[in-house]
Amino acid sequence: MDRGSFSNSRRARHFGRTYQSVQSSPSSADFYGSPGFYGGSPIPFMRSPLPRMTRESSISPAFFDDVKSSCLPLPLAGLNLDENNNHVKRRTTPSCDDRSDSISKYMQATRLLSLPAWALDENHEIRNDLTLKRVVHEDLILSFCMDKAGCHFLQSNYFGGNTMDAGIRRRINREVLGSKDIFLTICKSGFGNFFMQCVIEHSNHTEQEIIKKYIISDIKALCLDKSACRVVQTALEKLHCRDAIVAAIASKNWLMAICTDRNANHIMQKIIKKFSPSRWEFLVSFFIKNDQENILYICRDKYGCRVVQTIVEVLSIETDNQIEANEKARVLRRLMSKILTKCPTLAHNEFANYIIQHIIETPGILSKYRDTIIETCLLRNLLSMSQEKYASHVIERAFVYAPLSLIAEMMDEIFDGYIPHPETGKDALDILLFHQFGNYVVQRMLKTCIDAVTGQRDTLDEVNYSKRFENWFNKLYVRVRREKARLMRFSSGKKMLEILQGMENSYHFPYGDSPSASTNGDRLSFGSYYEFDFKDSNFPVL
Repeated sequence: MDRGSFSNSRRARHFGRTYQSVQSSPSSADFYGSPGFYGGSPIPFMRSPLPRMTRESSISPAFFDDVKSSCLPLPLAGLNLDENNNHVKRRTTPSCDDRSDSISKYMQATRLLSLPAWALDENHEIRNDLTLKRVVHEDLILSFCMDKAGCHFLQSNYFGGNTMDAGIRRRINREVLGSKDIFLTICKSGFGNFFMQCVIEHSNHTEQEIIKKYIISDIKALCLDKSACRVVQTALEKLHCRDAIVAAIASKNWLMAICTDRNANHIMQKIIKKFSPSRWEFLVSFFIKNDQENILYICRDKYGCRVVQTIVEVLSIETDNQIEANEKARVLRRLMSKILTKCPTLAHNEFANYIIQHIIETPGILSKYRDTIIETCLLRNLLSMSQEKYASHVIERAFVYAPLSLIAEMMDEIFDGYIPHPETGKDALDILLFHQFGNYVVQRMLKTCIDAVTGQRDTLDEVNYSKRFENWFNKLYVRVRREKARLMRFSSGKKMLEILQGMENSYHFPYGDSPSASTNGDRLSFGSYYEFDFKDSNFPVL
């Protein structure tokens, strides 16, 4: 394996990404049977509109008899075949325009093979005068479902002027809902799923019962499919019998797979947002099982963390209905009791840290859980967590949203809570100031102090913290000034110096007693970024 391919593979494993270049555009194998022949049917159980071709058969299908011969080489052009010697041309690196032209020609070629010629105009697009009635009478509903332009035509006319005849609508529904196999295939089609959503939105009671039965019969496959999952979400929105779909998901041992799937996780989020907590409390019960570490696995997954965060968001929304509020508080208490026990592990994870950040920054019912996280998980661990890539984000959020009393404890821990190194004399602030992740925590501390001393942040609680914020700001200023030469070599250090420069240009702070200090001159120069006159300012100096 060469170096480039190893790097791409490792990057894909780390970020959980898959290459979508093939999946993003429908291929002939997706809608026209196997990729080796052009006579396949758009759906496997439907009689193909084209005869199956053999090596000896002609490429011209039966209903192309009235098409000019100039249209026939179009599929060959899309395949880059040399018509003179019938071998594959050597490819060169295409430009963006050439690639777009090739894709357009390919889509036109496949449309010629999927839709009859009389339905297309000279540009191989759907004719403007084509009516839904004719499409129905020609038994081409399923073919149109599998084509991009054809599916758009069906959506535009399904509930419009062309469907005033009730018989047309009933015939369409008989075709798409008459068989479970047909229904499931349309749902899993990259184009057909959009028409099926339209059918669901305008379905009657009897049709909804049929749709519900089909969805429940293959619920796992539909949830995991990138196209069919949209149909399931629409069914959860529109069907009157949608509770049965939720019950079908709950009754199976698929919750882990569904919650951590890139497609199915959207269905779980839809259920959480659409239904009352009593309907999906089974999900919380699955997360907090004592004999399993489900909560850790789900929260540390790229997609599972979104499901857990959605639960927390929904349960933290305030409501005037006291019964509903009590129910939300009960379910939230069950979930948070498990999250709090795993908080140290979750805060260090690439994805789970977003859940902890959300809890910290959300006011209201989550405030008490925020305080518990800071008191039991963050305090006494600030130095180590500030040096972690993901946990440092949690520390930053805590400095922004914590109550004043806990901010005071966090500031005191950073400034005075750690014994300096016996040989180098470096304390916690020295370490964080030049750490690749810790410096962001110091910047957040500096901004928090600036907001307080400039009146942008309230400093009055049961105790007035204004003097303490001024003292913390003074300590940060003195330390930054002392290390200015080293800080100038780093972008993070320059950022801190720029912040202080902006503060001095806009505001003068009246300080009381200052640390004893001495300077080598009357002015402190921060290179081209900062120059400060100590004689004309109220800042204490060393």
